[in-house]
This record gives sequence, C-alpha cells and structure tokens, in this order.
Amino acid sequence: MLGRHDIEAARTVVRAHFPPTPLILAQRLSETLKCEVWLKLDTVTPIRTFKIRGALVKMHALELEGHEGGVVTASAGNHGLAVAWAARAHRRLAVVCLPEHANPQKVALIQAQGAEIQRRGSDFQDAYQLAKQLEAERGLAMVHPYDDVPVICGQATLGLEVVDSGLECDAILVGVGGGGLIAGIAEAVAVSRRSIKIYGAQPRGADSMVRSLERGEPAMLEKTTTIADGLNARTAGTIAFPIIRDHTAGVTRVTDEELLAAGRLLLDRERMIAEPAGLAGLALLMAMGEQNRPRRPVVVVSGANISDAMFEEMCR
Repeated sequence: MLGRHDIEAARTVVRAHFPPTPLILAQRLSETLKCEVWLKLDTVTPIRTFKIRGALVKMHALELEGHEGGVVTASAGNHGLAVAWAARAHRRLAVVCLPEHANPQKVALIQAQGAEIQRRGSDFQDAYQLAKQLEAERGLAMVHPYDDVPVICGQATLGLEVVDSGLECDAILVGVGGGGLIAGIAEAVAVSRRSIKIYGAQPRGADSMVRSLERGEPAMLEKTTTIADGLNARTAGTIAFPIIRDHTAGVTRVTDEELLAAGRLLLDRERMIAEPAGLAGLALLMAMGEQNRPRRPVVVVSGANISDAMFEEMCR
C-alpha cells in the first residue's frame, strides 16, 4: 500500500501545475436519480483528463532517480497526451505509441505538445509492444499508463482531494481500464480510514479487471471492443489488481449503450460533456437502480476528450 506521505508528496507535485479539480453537487442529476450526486470533474485539468496526475508524478520520480533522457509510453490517447504535456513541462522528449486508429482529436492534441508519435496495431497492447521495443533500442524511460507505482500515486491525488474536501460521501464510482485510477482512489481512501465504498465500472467488451477478480489473478483478453477507448485495456494491472481486490466493493460491467445513455443524461441534466471512458461511473450509478444506489455518491468524471464522431453519436 501507499502511505499518506507518498500521496501527499504526489499532491505537492500535481498542485504545482494546477489546483484541485471541482467537486460539485449535481442538482438535476440528483433529482433524476433520487440520491445526492456529486461530480468530481477531472474534465477541467489542463488537458481535460485525470491522466495528467500520474504523468506528472512519474516525471518527478524519474528526476529523483537521476534519469534525464526522453520517455516513451503507449496509450489509446489520454495517457499519451498526459505524458506529452508533462514531458514538455520538464523539457524532455516524449515518444507516444498509439494504435493505428486512435481518436483523431487526441492525436492532434498530442502532436500539439511536440511529442513524437509512433503507431502500431489495433489497440493499446499492440502499441505497448512497440513502446517496449523503443525503450530498449533508444534508452528511453517507460511511463506505463497504469502498472506503475508513481503513476498510481499520482492518480491517488484525485481520491485525496475527495477525502479532504470535507464532503461526507458514502461511495465513489469510477471507470476502470487497467486499474490505475481506482487503485489510487482506493489507496487514498484506505489511508484516510474513511468508510467510503469504491465501485468500479468497466466496459463489457473490455472487462479484463472484472474477469481478473472473478479468476483471482490478473487476466488478459484476446481482444476487446468498446467505444470507451480510454478503458480499452486487454490486461489488468498487476500492481492495481490486489489493491482493487482488497480495498474496493468490486468492478461491474457496463455496456456501450449505458455509456452513451450516461453521456446524454449528463449533457441533458447538467449541460456537461464527457468522453465514454469518463462516463463509466455515472453509467454504473444509473444501472444500480433507485433502491441500491448510495445515499451520497461521488461520481468521477475522468475525461472530456471526446471525438467529434462520438459526440455526434451521443447526441442522437
């Protein structure tokens, strides 16, 4: 487990670049869902995604280790953008490996940060194999999107902001891909000794963490299919897995249709936009049913880098 000192130190790193993100009462969503819904909006970080937290903390950790060269990562988009942003802030080269058909809006944002882009395959796992190859060939430092302690520590700062807000919530609901964000939140809640249940939501077509928990060990999928590119991880994080197993209320599958419905509801009730991966927690809250919903949940809205095509689909 991470200690509170580790997460506090990570928060200092993150705070040097942007303030705590908003935690707001969603009045109209609360009326619709018959519970007091609070939204943790990591859609308003400098790059409109929570991923910047882990990337900044990892970059700081590399400096403490004395590594001064470039970095490499693999990503479906948001993590690559985070690494590119953090590398630019630290005057480092960033090489971002992406699937061939990555979200074009995210690709453009990564390019705007001056990163070198490489492409391979149909999903994150294919891009990661290329990143590993470049790490060895060019002496770059790997920044894994979720299976890395400093990255998870960075994501834990989101949980710490919720814990330290003073809000007496009874649950936090968050999307799950490889598991870095939910593991970080769970660690922050655990060290605070607060009785807050952590619920994860993962796309049915990319349910590596759900299957891992069912099997009792990290599992890898042969293929994935989901509109939530940010949660499209074929394998569960080996570091995150035991944290999620021991310190959360579990991870539940949600469908792509439920993600789209959550996006439409968020837009209709609160006039807010989020990408499918950022909507998984809300989709789960909607699917729980009125009798089973927490009394005062915090829903993590983790990203807003939605493609034009997906936004059109969501608005239908």
